[in-house]
Amino acid sequence: MEASLPGVPAPGEIIANKYRVERTLGRGGMGVVLAAEHLALRQPVALKLLLPGSVRSRDAVERFLREARAAASLQSRHVVRVLDAGLLDAGAPYLVMERLSGHDLRAVLRARDHLPVAEAVDLLLQACEAIAEAHAHGIIHRDLKPANLFLSSDESGLELVKVLDFGLSKCVEDDEAGSLTSPGVIAGSIPYMAPEQALSLKCADARADIWALGVILYELITGRLPFETGSTPERLLLCVEEPPARVGGWGIDAPEGVERAIERCLQKDRRQRPQTVAELARALQPFGTPAAFESLERISRFQAPGGPGEPPVEPTVGIAPSGGSMRRRDERAAPETSLQYNATERIPWNGGAAPETSLPHSEAARIPSHEGAASETPRPHSTTKRIPWHEGATRAKPGRSTSLLIGAVTAAAVLAWALSRAPLSCAPSEIAPERLASFAPLLAEPVMPPDPTTAAQIRLGRMLFHEPRLSKNHDVACSSCHPLATWGVDRRKLSRGSEGREPPRNTLSVYNMAGYFALLWDGRKDNLVDQAKEVLLSPRAMAATPEGIEAALRSSEGYMQAFAEAFPDPPHTATFDKVARALAAFEKTLFTRSRWDRFLEGDRAALSDDEKAGFNVFVDTGCISCHFGPDIGATMYQKAGLVKPWPDTKDRGRYEITRRDVDWMVFRVPSLRNVAETGPYFHDGSVSSLEEAVRMMGRHQLGKEMDDREVRLIARWLGSLTGDIPRDDIELDAASRAIVMDRGAP
Repeated sequence: MEASLPGVPAPGEIIANKYRVERTLGRGGMGVVLAAEHLALRQPVALKLLLPGSVRSRDAVERFLREARAAASLQSRHVVRVLDAGLLDAGAPYLVMERLSGHDLRAVLRARDHLPVAEAVDLLLQACEAIAEAHAHGIIHRDLKPANLFLSSDESGLELVKVLDFGLSKCVEDDEAGSLTSPGVIAGSIPYMAPEQALSLKCADARADIWALGVILYELITGRLPFETGSTPERLLLCVEEPPARVGGWGIDAPEGVERAIERCLQKDRRQRPQTVAELARALQPFGTPAAFESLERISRFQAPGGPGEPPVEPTVGIAPSGGSMRRRDERAAPETSLQYNATERIPWNGGAAPETSLPHSEAARIPSHEGAASETPRPHSTTKRIPWHEGATRAKPGRSTSLLIGAVTAAAVLAWALSRAPLSCAPSEIAPERLASFAPLLAEPVMPPDPTTAAQIRLGRMLFHEPRLSKNHDVACSSCHPLATWGVDRRKLSRGSEGREPPRNTLSVYNMAGYFALLWDGRKDNLVDQAKEVLLSPRAMAATPEGIEAALRSSEGYMQAFAEAFPDPPHTATFDKVARALAAFEKTLFTRSRWDRFLEGDRAALSDDEKAGFNVFVDTGCISCHFGPDIGATMYQKAGLVKPWPDTKDRGRYEITRRDVDWMVFRVPSLRNVAETGPYFHDGSVSSLEEAVRMMGRHQLGKEMDDREVRLIARWLGSLTGDIPRDDIELDAASRAIVMDRGAP
């Protein structure tokens, strides 16, 4: 421990009244990273602090805060979770992150010289998952290198790459005093620096990160750098006039496709590089292991900001202009979008021309990467992906990752930095297009109609949804707690299961679930089949057994025919698994498009002036921190009582499942679709008024006391999320009703 260093807390010292310092993990010219322990939770953490001399520098503090904001905006498991943030008594900022164990890829290369192609591709694609999400939020890393890619492991022991150090990231922000980066400022790690970045940080857009990814992949495969650049940007510019030696020239048997992908990344003219991380990932995926395909699926769900069909605006600095936009080429164009919270948050990123807040500093002055920390947790992304027809699907739905592993999320101080506390007495009644970055409409029509087997599964699932014989005493059906005519909820504080038993939590709507990353309040299920099985067997819900369900259905000739049509492969009988699959197939069809979807698709008259003003208040207040995406929620976990303790902690959320301290009072963020019709609210159903629910969220999650007008406007916008009930899709036909009522097959 470097106890003798001025300003570095000594072992045993208490920081912010809750973190005990253990040792120093790393130190740079501006800051230090410490191993520490949370006193109350006994949780190991990494604590990042600015050194006293840097605290006096506005630039250093702003860069530190930028790292916190960039970290707090990313949800990928491939960035390091932010657990807390705040200000010390002297006013210096601190950042608390998960502490990792493992080695960065620089150390791995030192030990192994180089890696097999498939392993290198897998590791790079894991990093690409984080960078694709960052680009979708207008965040450019600008200092990617093996030292900033940390090889840790997940809960199952599998290797997991974590992207570190967003301190040099460019998150284009509104800075009325002008950019903090001068046009000629050079910063970054020269061997991994794109030519345009060597000219100026102003010139570095997302394709600078793609250049760096190409250099990293080359180095992972060969153990060597593609350009021996020396130590100056001028030397770099001279070196890249010539192409790098081919990977095969180092005695490496690399597939031609990998060679081509690297060569494209290292094109001096950035128009010739892959224009998005997804494009690079598609080129590399065939050369990885099967895990590479899963990475590609997650990467492909991110869409970077920018207007439909509009290329990025290029800076005029004597380098080749761009011709591509940061958009998935296989996705339908969505309204031009990027988040704007207030004067301290992002404005639209358009390829490098907008103002930015990069800060001049040397490599030696940077806050270090280290054994166990970096900085990150979640913020919005959106997709407009069309999901193909498959078993159980009847309507296309925007997709998202089904394995978001984010743990505890950002604390009050991060939000305080990101969101202004100024009163919103005059919210505008028009919505700037850039405010819609993190939202997307539900699709109006399916990509293609279901095949006969899938259609039969949907029909069977529709019948089973209304079938009381699925419960232990044949007294309740799925529709008892989830009546579809009232937006999928029974509007009770707590529903009534078999024999009148109450579940421990308020009933959630069954509409729009197909796109959720996790299900139920604590996220313990991540797919509709498993969720259906849980509800059927739960003592406080249906209280059934697999054997009881199968016996009840097999006694019905009508159901036996329906099962044979829905599941034509033998055995032609009802099984518990088929019941759950049929229910899931039907539930995947339950979508409620609303006026909000029509507004996102360009119908500006779909919302009233008050509703538009309410959306602006929703964004400016900070509600968008958790409620975003096509479902305006259901994309992340969050702590109830993030800023001010929640009034009732009897239900401890995900902690009940994981027994991890970081999951104390953490719940899946619910969707806000149909929220005006689906009260009472919260996991305990404790609030019946929508306006009171809005007020409580501001108080406990954002630390803000909203005035009556703000609350009223937000509630009015939330009313625009009430969707049309698809009655043609949910009502039973006469033949189905006869089977459900046990009147015999038609």
